[in-house]
Amino acid sequence: MKKIGLFTLGLTASVLALATGALAENSVTVLVRNDSVGFDPHKVTGRGAAEVLFMMTDTLVSVEDDQKTLHPLLAKSWDVSEDGLEYTFHLRDDVAFCNGKKLTAADVVYSFNRLLDPATRSPTAWRLGEVKEIVAADDHTVRYTLERPHNELLLHLAQSFGAIIDKDDVEKLGADFGVKGLNGTGPFCWSAWMPRDHFKLTRHDAYTWGPEFYDNTGPALVESVIWKVVPEEGAILASLQTGAGDISYVMPEWAIEQLRAAPNLTIAEPRVSNYSAYLGLRPFREMTSDRRVRQAMNHAVDRDALAASMWFGQATPATTLISPKTIDYSGEHQASYDPDKARALLDEAGWTLADDGFRYKDGKRLAPGILAAGTSGWRSRLEAIQGYMKQVGIDLQLQLVEPAAAMAQINSSPDFDGYALFAPYATAGEALMVFQSDNIPAPNRFHWDSAETDAQLEKGQTALSAKEKSAAYAAVQKTIVEEALVIPLVHEKLFLFSTDRVKGVRVHGIYNSALYKGLDIEVVK
Repeated sequence: MKKIGLFTLGLTASVLALATGALAENSVTVLVRNDSVGFDPHKVTGRGAAEVLFMMTDTLVSVEDDQKTLHPLLAKSWDVSEDGLEYTFHLRDDVAFCNGKKLTAADVVYSFNRLLDPATRSPTAWRLGEVKEIVAADDHTVRYTLERPHNELLLHLAQSFGAIIDKDDVEKLGADFGVKGLNGTGPFCWSAWMPRDHFKLTRHDAYTWGPEFYDNTGPALVESVIWKVVPEEGAILASLQTGAGDISYVMPEWAIEQLRAAPNLTIAEPRVSNYSAYLGLRPFREMTSDRRVRQAMNHAVDRDALAASMWFGQATPATTLISPKTIDYSGEHQASYDPDKARALLDEAGWTLADDGFRYKDGKRLAPGILAAGTSGWRSRLEAIQGYMKQVGIDLQLQLVEPAAAMAQINSSPDFDGYALFAPYATAGEALMVFQSDNIPAPNRFHWDSAETDAQLEKGQTALSAKEKSAAYAAVQKTIVEEALVIPLVHEKLFLFSTDRVKGVRVHGIYNSALYKGLDIEVVK
């Protein structure tokens, strides 16, 4: 294999060992930075789980990389009533799980009812809408009835949370479902997961029902896919040089331009991929309860400088949580960089600047705590933001923990003032539903509880006209900016790199997952 002209850094023994196996087999290795806490599609929300679940499981419908054009998958067709309350899905009759069990409508009904069951405690149950009933009309027909319209239902069902799973498998594994196994219908099957090291998937040889926008609808062209966790940026670069990896979408931003020029690498970008970095602020916490403080924190951050220095110009500065290319985006209200205004707001809120450069009120220092994944990327970026906050007198405290643990704490713990996350989404409606009060504590990690916001979200979700839907979601976007619940940072770009050892590597971008099904990937002989 050719070298890519970048300096080689030391590799761990596990990465080097994996390289030998990957080169000897009809297998590809995908390099990622973060693992997941598990792979139960109803309980995990991170991209680290979604990207693997898209390969192990299927959904009723699929979506192109424009994130809006729908295609059949497990459902060969569907009908929607004029009032938007009833969906009838007609299933394929040739689908089987990895263990050979035939898929029926009962599996679909079980999967959705499990997602809706309060005992599951799923942070994604809202995606199914307000369900009246989901029943199997026969072995290959599912009737899905809503109490009120849910105009983006099909797009939600295309996400990994809409995966169809096997009841017998769930009951057999119990608490180990998604930890020690998962029986799916996807093009690849669960083989072995070593947490924080790698996940191996093996080909589902019976798979022939892939989305029609792939050249190959199955079986997959490679025998296995290995998702290799490599936390360090330098090690990921070196892995591509040595053959320890074939594909990655987590190359460090500082290396993107160099990698574009590498003769043995191919780069691809999806038509649409919405992945926004932000800080979420919690209004119920003492340090962030005053809207003026939250507004001041927003005005303190120089997003242009962050994008240029911390993202090396490979991301777009964000003045709203929602990316401008998104369906129902409203740019009427935006955050801005204005440190003088930040200082004035803090003065108004009664936080007095002391000789040490920080602000105090009632004997307490203004020191909000931000929880984040302890990756090198977040560390450096948050330290830069910490510097911006210091310039206006805010002593930002960083709480950096292991990535999977950070996600679990952000979803459940009330003991911090804010958090740092990346938000993948397809539409404004999807991104904004995290502000619905019913979604506390997750995905409403802000703990924002507003009857007015709930009403606008309901209007947007149930609207039967595009104009009404956009107006409702614009009102919510206005509230987010006025209340300063979010400090938007950047809208990231998705770059998928692959070496000349493989071909047919198509980028997708759903939930910012680069590969989706991976059906066209092939090892060059």
